[in-house]
Amino acid sequence: MKTFRSKPVCWFFALAIAGICLAGCRPSNSAPESRQKLRVLCGSSMAEPVREIGRKFADRHGLELEYDLGGSETLLPKILAGTDADIFVCHDPFEEKVKAANCWSASVVAGYLEPILAVRPGNPQGIHTLEDLQRPGLKLGIGDPRYSTCGEMFVKALAERNLHAAVMPQVLLQGRTHTEIVNGLIVGPLDAVVVWNFVATLYPGKLEVVPAGVAYPEVRITVVGLKPGAHPGARDAFLQWCALADAQNTFRSFGYVKGAGLRAGTADR
Repeated sequence: MKTFRSKPVCWFFALAIAGICLAGCRPSNSAPESRQKLRVLCGSSMAEPVREIGRKFADRHGLELEYDLGGSETLLPKILAGTDADIFVCHDPFEEKVKAANCWSASVVAGYLEPILAVRPGNPQGIHTLEDLQRPGLKLGIGDPRYSTCGEMFVKALAERNLHAAVMPQVLLQGRTHTEIVNGLIVGPLDAVVVWNFVATLYPGKLEVVPAGVAYPEVRITVVGLKPGAHPGARDAFLQWCALADAQNTFRSFGYVKGAGLRAGTADR
């Protein structure tokens, strides 16, 4: 009888120990699945520095960043439609649109966008001002002002100087991406291009920034916390991270600074 009764007891303890072992294994197996994800809507013009900053932030805080890249104007409708994203990295004027939709929680200014005039190294065409762009035979590339804030700002600057009618016929390319426009200068027929300031750092030694003397309106890059976000704690921690000197310097190192179009120099990082 003793032997018979002891068997259920032994099985009970064996099962209990197995259950403890299995329970102990579950956290390590399920950790990657439960790792918190911070969803970031990021304007494609700001993707490189945001990814570098995000990598350091993720390593420090033990979470993942999931990016949704696109134009600021194409990402905004997702916010207005009630996305569960936590962060929106955009340029002016899109932060104000987020505020108007009551989706804004807080924000940090990370850098600045500014149109620059770029030519081939050595400036073989001797282009120094916007007035020089009206010279017959010059070939110019700009962002399509219907879709590009940079292109729109440049066209407006021409109009303010009564140069629109003389310069726009010189525009051989109105591109949708900075890569398309710059390649028209580096390997194509263009003599000059107007692109965002950060583009110069992407092609060191392949183009030269001309200090055209144009003071464009300020265009801020803002890291915006979204109120409907699923992870408010991580969201606020990321905003604080972007306000630190290291993150701010990362944006500067990628060329997101004011006054680039007022200073001379060949782009280097």
